[in-house]
Amino acid sequence: MVGVGAGPDTTAEWWTTSDVAAYLGVKVATVSNYRKRGQMPEPDATVGRTHMWRPIRVVTWHENRPRPGVGGRPSPVSTGVSEPDVSSG
Repeated sequence: MVGVGAGPDTTAEWWTTSDVAAYLGVKVATVSNYRKRGQMPEPDATVGRTHMWRPIRVVTWHENRPRPGVGGRPSPVSTGVSEPDVSSG
């Protein structure tokens, strides 16, 4: 299975915060904020200050998390926010 980003090996035993960030295509700080706000699964293990997850938990969570306009955050269209017109001419 291919991750969202050009990410880590999904068959690895453990993923660190950096691996999760690479899989999601976001910055490490974003993953840290998701964790602190309870918006992602708790780490399966912590060694020192390094949080680690089993890749299957992250993949399953990500595949099932709400998307804009699909039961999660409202899409820009449903909020009345218009998209900028990028057409030329």
